[in-house]
Amino acid sequence: MIRATKSSSWGDHMHKPFIGLALLGSAAAASSAPIPTRVPIASFPIAPAKQVTRVETTRVDFLPGQEMPEHLHPVPVICFVARGSFAVSIGGQPERTVTVGDATIERAGEVVHYFRNLSAKSPAQLYCAILAGPDDKQLSVMLNK
Repeated sequence: MIRATKSSSWGDHMHKPFIGLALLGSAAAASSAPIPTRVPIASFPIAPAKQVTRVETTRVDFLPGQEMPEHLHPVPVICFVARGSFAVSIGGQPERTVTVGDATIERAGEVVHYFRNLSAKSPAQLYCAILAGPDDKQLSVMLNK
């Protein structure tokens, strides 16, 4: 008895129409779903105005109770709290507490007195966007006490 053998490519070709139909069905379901909601977090004026040609992003990891010492940036820096809570003192503003989802701005030349992780047991984390221009090389300056 002679049997016809099925090549592996035959099975692949038979499945392609079904995969295509499945993808069309999922695309249709996605297009009928509402779009993701955008929720404003913060709006910061950049004064004086500055030409921004690149955005440097950093993640800053704090140990429990750890504090970022006094420093400044010659360019504006916007930070978002990703984990934990911080006591923050920037420029002449009063100390405030920021938590997950909050944003801060460190204006160019403004002294950042500290960012302190308020938890003695858990780490905390910031994501920061540094707004740099074509001539900006040094983006952070640690200050001596």
